[in-house]
Amino acid sequence: MRITILGWNDKYQLRYELDRYEQMFKFDMDAHTIDEVKKIGETMSVEVLLRFVSMREQLMTKTQK
Repeated sequence: MRITILGWNDKYQLRYELDRYEQMFKFDMDAHTIDEVKKIGETMSVEVLLRFVSMREQLMTKTQK
């Protein structure tokens, strides 16, 4: 799983990518520092990975019918 943080339009974009799947969370730059977003990204990573697994299972179920 790739985790990136981008700065765009006065927001930090915390992006998780795995295979064809992507999840992104946005944080206002004036409310959060880059270090805070990094810590949030680390603490959320396990839950995000589990969500990717769920997304893949849902896709596989829908495409097999």
